[in-house]
Amino acid sequence: MFFALLGTIMDSIDGMRTFVAVAETGSFSAAGRRLGLSNKLVSKYIAALEAQVGITLVFRTTRAMSVSPEGQVYLAGCRRVLQEIDALNASLDGTKGLRGTVRVAAPVTFGEVLVNEAALDFTALHPGVEIDLVLSDAYEDLAENGFDLAIRIGEMRDSNLRVRRLGEARIVTVAAPTNLAASGVPDRPSDLSDHVCIRDSNSDNPSMWTFSVDGRTTSVAVTGPLACNSASASLQAARLGVGIAMVPDLFAHREIASGDVQPVLEGFAGPPIPVQAVYLPSDYERPKLTALVAHMKGAVARSEERCRRTYAKKR
Repeated sequence: MFFALLGTIMDSIDGMRTFVAVAETGSFSAAGRRLGLSNKLVSKYIAALEAQVGITLVFRTTRAMSVSPEGQVYLAGCRRVLQEIDALNASLDGTKGLRGTVRVAAPVTFGEVLVNEAALDFTALHPGVEIDLVLSDAYEDLAENGFDLAIRIGEMRDSNLRVRRLGEARIVTVAAPTNLAASGVPDRPSDLSDHVCIRDSNSDNPSMWTFSVDGRTTSVAVTGPLACNSASASLQAARLGVGIAMVPDLFAHREIASGDVQPVLEGFAGPPIPVQAVYLPSDYERPKLTALVAHMKGAVARSEERCRRTYAKKR
């Protein structure tokens, strides 16, 4: 009888986790992606939970789903129960207590340069956690695609998401020494009209670069044969002497330290760009997500410090 009761309790907990995921993501398929479950199993868990509590938790049609009024009340209780369970599990062992999968979206270059390494460090510290890292320069829909967390560079577009600032990146203008020897070193942003520039097609206007000139934000028209949606590819082109590129300093400090590229127009740098962690609002606190965000904040801070030391040596 004990084991039958224990099985019922475990099924209830799995059902609650599934119900919370469905409510927060807005669909069975997105909840399945978050939890690593098939749509069929998500439906099975919800149906079993509804049968157990004796109420309809979710209204579903072929096109949409919504949480019932009774389900909203039950949802708040589920979040409290699951938060206590996760907090209890985490307290048992400060290093190994965290469990489960965290699905993370990050920009391609930033993901390759910093997020991937930080994720590997985190899983080494917390062997019970698995990180599903998806690199894409598209702004992934967290709810629709089942992401727990996204790392984003720049101002936020989704006002309904929770945001934690991890740090900031500064945009640096760089070129290879061979390029500058052949074409000259620009003294002011307006001098860029005489130079080949590698444009970032991720920006709203790749042919206009922004600088701070005499305390005022100024846009300068640039031209060049290459427009690229990858900061790492732009940096590579600059390293090969193709032209001048603008990239976040967090990506370029190794190339600057090695002398492959050198900064120009340092006195005209624009404002810093925020690096942020964003996630869906929820009353249900997930310890592994909180711990990962804190870990990412530390990783960004260490990268910022490396950049400061690199640029200080080059001045």
